[in-house]
Amino acid sequence: MSDAREDGSRSFYFFDIDDNLLFLPTKIYLWNAETGQEKAISSGEFAAYQPELGRPGRWQAWSVREQTFRDFRDAPGTPPRDQRFIKDLTAAISGNNWRGPSWPLLEHAARSQRPIAVITARGHQPSTIEEGFKVLAERGLIAAVPPIVGLYPVTNPKVQELIGATDPAMTIPSAKKLAIKDAVETALDTYGRDPPHRFGLSDDDPANVVLAISAMRDRKLSYPDKRFFVIDTHHTEFVKLEVFTIDDPVTAARQGRPIL
Repeated sequence: MSDAREDGSRSFYFFDIDDNLLFLPTKIYLWNAETGQEKAISSGEFAAYQPELGRPGRWQAWSVREQTFRDFRDAPGTPPRDQRFIKDLTAAISGNNWRGPSWPLLEHAARSQRPIAVITARGHQPSTIEEGFKVLAERGLIAAVPPIVGLYPVTNPKVQELIGATDPAMTIPSAKKLAIKDAVETALDTYGRDPPHRFGLSDDDPANVVLAISAMRDRKLSYPDKRFFVIDTHHTEFVKLEVFTIDDPVTAARQGRPIL
């Protein structure tokens, strides 16, 4: 089933995984150097507590270290089907409340065979992420694995090299911004640069959303005939934003009126 319209254009869906597409039981391990204790928390809890780590208050003594995100990485020499990501995914879909706010978008993409990309802070091999989609299709939770234009676990060293995120000081949102740009270019190379394609990305992290808007703005400047969207799924802030340049016809500037 082709997603292409009469003008040859397609809709591309870019997804973050955790707390956006899926709620998974993968744990993050904080470290208390004062007591020598480790504390396992969920990704949702980490998003809430991270700004407080090392600051006066409840989380002053807690920090992240090399082992903090070990369950968000692959075990060397282990087949994709036996990796932690697949185990956590299988455990989640065996229960309830595992569908994230963007899950209906994936269902639609799978049913309509709309091309997708995954842009996640995880560090698995892309083949492990793809295996997860195969599991979802095998369980009948999606109609089929959608066409994949890119899988970007941006803390994976090989993916970092691919997108140019090689500076150790680069933040996750900045790496995701590079991945978004690469995904757009790959999609255009694969499906043609002439049609007026549409690109949408969903993410639940406010910091990621800000740089996703910046990435889409940059792509809009390069490809003004394409449409770019960012879907913010942070808690109850489920909103779809279309990105325009300031001189786009939808703004007052192109109509001879002041912007503010």
